[in-house]
Amino acid sequence: MSHLSSPAGVPRARRLSRPRWRDPRLLIGAVLVLVSLVATTTLVRAVAETTRVWAAAVDLVPGGELTQESLVPVEVKLPESAGAYIGAASSIEPGTTVRAVVATGELIPLSSLVALADLPGRVVSVDVSSALPAAVGPGSSVDIWATDARAADVAEPDAILEGVDVLSVDRGTRDFTSSGAARIEVYVPDGRISSVVRAQAAGHHISVVAVPRKRAADGVEGAEATDPAEAGETP
Repeated sequence: MSHLSSPAGVPRARRLSRPRWRDPRLLIGAVLVLVSLVATTTLVRAVAETTRVWAAAVDLVPGGELTQESLVPVEVKLPESAGAYIGAASSIEPGTTVRAVVATGELIPLSSLVALADLPGRVVSVDVSSALPAAVGPGSSVDIWATDARAADVAEPDAILEGVDVLSVDRGTRDFTSSGAARIEVYVPDGRISSVVRAQAAGHHISVVAVPRKRAADGVEGAEATDPAEAGETP
């Protein structure tokens, strides 16, 4: 009985061995897969994460006190400026107003808040001698002109206020029991109040001109609003 043997010089075929868990290549591959999963999960969460902040439910005007009814919570995706706006979990102190107009739907910057007592101006009521433009309403911007109509020769009108913000509007009535004069409340910076008081005391003809104001379309640049219902929450 003879034994078979491999021809001289021909190497024997090596059997495939099962990979061992201690193989460094397997460990490195597993670590890379785990790191990739963690990075992907973190990225997806960061993209989908939203912040709940306060936005203006109505036009907010300097001199007008902020109330719960003037605010609305919204879900937004903010880049790196979330701290610049007021979180919806925060409450606003009574007697607080804004330094500048915040249009309906815009986010309320934290830097815009100021106490009414610290506001550099006052709210003044102005009786208007002629009909108000249709565009004049709370939150709008107007110029106010005064003309001394009692003089023999009507003088050139003076712009006593320019670009002031309107808080409220009373267009008056046209019936037999009232003069029908319109009245508006405007925020007047310090140093200009005397001009308004003087013109009204002198019985000047007061005219109001609406100033077009560009409104922000998306509330704030770089912020993306989301529907609270889609986020699984209700205001």
